[in-house]
Amino acid sequence: MKPIIHFALIQLRDTFFALLLTFIILLVFMGKSTFAEFPEYLDSVGFGVLIGFSLWKSNQFIGWIVGRNESWVKNPTKTLAVSLTLSFLVTISDIFLVYYLGFRYIFNISLLDNLNIYLAQMFLVLSISLVITISFYLASFFKWWKIGLINQERLKQEAIQLQLNALKSQVNPHFLFNSLSVLSSLIETNAEKAKLYVQKFAEIYRYVLNQSDKDLVPLHDEIDFISSYISLQKIRFGDSLKVSLNIDNYNGKLVPLSLQTLLENCLKHNVVSKEKPLKITIDRVEDCLVVKNNVQRKKTISQSNGVGLDIINRQYKILTGRNVDVLSDESFFTVKLPIVNDNSAQSD
Repeated sequence: MKPIIHFALIQLRDTFFALLLTFIILLVFMGKSTFAEFPEYLDSVGFGVLIGFSLWKSNQFIGWIVGRNESWVKNPTKTLAVSLTLSFLVTISDIFLVYYLGFRYIFNISLLDNLNIYLAQMFLVLSISLVITISFYLASFFKWWKIGLINQERLKQEAIQLQLNALKSQVNPHFLFNSLSVLSSLIETNAEKAKLYVQKFAEIYRYVLNQSDKDLVPLHDEIDFISSYISLQKIRFGDSLKVSLNIDNYNGKLVPLSLQTLLENCLKHNVVSKEKPLKITIDRVEDCLVVKNNVQRKKTISQSNGVGLDIINRQYKILTGRNVDVLSDESFFTVKLPIVNDNSAQSD
């Protein structure tokens, strides 16, 4: 029962508002003649309320009907087109019907016999009504269109974050698997080295876990980590691995573990021995970190499981819009990691 009462009260309020507005408008236009011709004034008020209220409520009803069948959020353009088309048709019909009935029963005038006289007036009412209706629907269109864009952007960012998290989830197990494989081989060949390797590995993996929830990390932190990682690999390879780290500017950020993944790839795809030492250089060149190694490919390389350079490239593409540059020939393999400027870097 309460909804019905609430609806009735709203209609009474709107009727009073339409009556008051019509009363004021006619009073302004009729001026002093209002009270001299008061009966005609009341007839005009009644007709004004009838035309104004009927147009108001019929267009309000159109908005309600369209809103139940179309979505301003999902398809604002279609909803706008349907709303304007129906409102145009209903407004024309409403004006003609109200003029016909109002003139006949209020003013005792036949509209059809005097159509040429009142056609301009009807067209003016139609124009005013359409301007108000179009303004209302355009306001709704731009409101929901903006909301739709915001929602699309939010969904896009959520999808990007899910993709990024999926990429991150592949890096950590990859590092863990490789490290445990190395440890397994050391246990069989050199127990003392294996013990030292475990200690170093524990320190390094702590960093890996701490950075797992970050999109970008300071370059200085990543260089400190890679220095520890190099020390870890030195336990395994000794003098067969030669790494030159030349960084004099630590401003900027990197995708976490990207540098370590590149070094893993170097060790995975190349021979590392006393006869053929693997030489890796890490330099900063402007806004890139350049990792370069001499090529001495292994004859048999286990098939890649999909992590590595491709993951790093996709992470950089998602976070910065930049690609990782790869240069390769028979002598050297070079990868350029973009360094993200501190001012443009996303917050961690």
